[in-house]
Amino acid sequence: MDMKQGHTVKMDGRKMIELTGVIQVERFDSTEFLLETIMGKLKIRGTGLKMKYFDTVNKSAAIEGRITAFMYVEGGMGKSFFRRST
Repeated sequence: MDMKQGHTVKMDGRKMIELTGVIQVERFDSTEFLLETIMGKLKIRGTGLKMKYFDTVNKSAAIEGRITAFMYVEGGMGKSFFRRST
């Protein structure tokens, strides 16, 4: 990971989110995006979400729609609670 490049999150109301430091888009649909950033995995939730752009050279992205939440996710993605606790 290139830690020299910064990671920023800029929201315009709840209708668009612009990001830098995006490495890849892991999965997405109209209600949720999971992005890998230089600061960890970032989950964005909402309705009518769509990718406005994803620039792999500049490691930037923008997502439009009604954004209801965004959070950084620490490990355990895809595992159930019981599998993580054993």
